[in-house]
Amino acid sequence: MENGAMSSDVTRESMKGREVKKSSNVVSRVVADEAIVVPIRRGVADMDSIFTFNEAGTTLWNMIEAKCSAAEMSEFLRKEYGLTAERAAADTERFIADLATAGLIEAN
Repeated sequence: MENGAMSSDVTRESMKGREVKKSSNVVSRVVADEAIVVPIRRGVADMDSIFTFNEAGTTLWNMIEAKCSAAEMSEFLRKEYGLTAERAAADTERFIADLATAGLIEAN
């Protein structure tokens, strides 16, 4: 087995079963092919904290809303953008981490 293949298997295994769920404290809409996500704080939309995503981010956000796993999101990036499995996994993990830090998702 090549090192790259072993690394891909390890990367896929680490993302397997990883669940990502939209926080109940956000609202979102897609407008002009761009996701707009707004946190709700104390029952009111926090208009100072509006998040917008590019095309890939919007697709990943839609996948989160559809309850797709991190592995499914990574696989989408790999196929759609011709990324290596390692790069797709790293990009997915970074996106998930950024969303979690902003309080937009709950990741297990």
